[in-house]
Amino acid sequence: MNNFIKKEICTALDCVGCGVCVSVCPQRCISMEENKEGFLYPVIDIEKCINCGLCEKKCPQNMAHNTETSKFYMAWHKNREILMKSSSGGVFSALANWILDRDGIIVGATFNSKTREVSHELINEYRQLDELRLSKYYQSKTEHIFPLVREQIKQGKLVLFTGTACQIAALNSFLGKLDIKNLITLDVLCHGVASKKVVEEYIKSKEKEYGKKIIDFRFRVKEGKEGWEAGSGTRMKLFFTDGTSVTQDKYTDTYFVGFNSNIFLRESCYNCKYCGQERIADFTAADFWGVTNKRVSKQQLYDGVSVLLVNTDKAKKILPDLSSTLNVVDIDPMEAIPYNRAFERPNSRPEERASFFELLEKKGFDGAVKQLNSRYYRNITIKKILKKILPNGVYKNLINKG
Repeated sequence: MNNFIKKEICTALDCVGCGVCVSVCPQRCISMEENKEGFLYPVIDIEKCINCGLCEKKCPQNMAHNTETSKFYMAWHKNREILMKSSSGGVFSALANWILDRDGIIVGATFNSKTREVSHELINEYRQLDELRLSKYYQSKTEHIFPLVREQIKQGKLVLFTGTACQIAALNSFLGKLDIKNLITLDVLCHGVASKKVVEEYIKSKEKEYGKKIIDFRFRVKEGKEGWEAGSGTRMKLFFTDGTSVTQDKYTDTYFVGFNSNIFLRESCYNCKYCGQERIADFTAADFWGVTNKRVSKQQLYDGVSVLLVNTDKAKKILPDLSSTLNVVDIDPMEAIPYNRAFERPNSRPEERASFFELLEKKGFDGAVKQLNSRYYRNITIKKILKKILPNGVYKNLINKG
């Protein structure tokens, strides 16, 4: 007899997969299991469950959260080597170094290239920071990390916890009434998350396309003519077993096309309660997609610029200390908000979301994405042809008008 059931601790459409229910269960009867789309959901052993209700009580989706009004800045790291290792402006690195300088602990998402799993881990050394840098673009496992964070706080350690807003909401819920004066939180403005299954299917499609095995990959690399520049240079980099690598830009790479068209995000992401300008964390970091060379140098556009939100009194007190490593400039919120949808609302659930995972099984990742974005790919093909046959100035004028 199968005693394992999927209990609605919160509704399936609301569940963010944080796993705080696993961490608080006194019977240890809850586990996180993948559904057919590869997303993690809680599964309960009904034979062990005592119906204490703690999982429902602590679920961040079942409660209201305090949010703070934010002050907007643009920011970038003063050390170019660190900046080039970062996805955008290096805000995380500056704050993480400030914590480590004070013998603190950093918690963030790490990527295991062998298992292709993303999970939140705890570090306490400068040399480990590379493990936490760079955007991952799919969901991190967090159910194991909350008790470890609580233990560090109880020991009086200064802790920086970084993640998406829903993960920080989960941590706050787990910690409850614990004194968190030594906890600093940084949320990364989130477009939504994909599942590990989606990423693995993408990798399979690329291995088939190139005819060799992929041993590692990076979602964001600053390379080529454009670097970071307002997102136009965003590139996926694939590393192969034969020592070669290839980079693909976001306009043609099937993962980025699918991700940006929202066809394989977690269901709760379309109904995210943490979007907006009032944030749940002390700090918020995002790409400053709206920045131009009127605000920063051409070199800085290549290297990367972040939007930094300072949301709490705790963050306001820390900000001056970051000036030795971080350039920080006041901006009008409207310089950033129109270019980052999550400052206003979550992404809409497209009609194509309903058929993506069925097509994934039938046609593979590339086939599914290209079929559901056929018009987009036709336009890309037309633009490539025009670029080849038209003078550069004529082509640019035509594209800008279109």
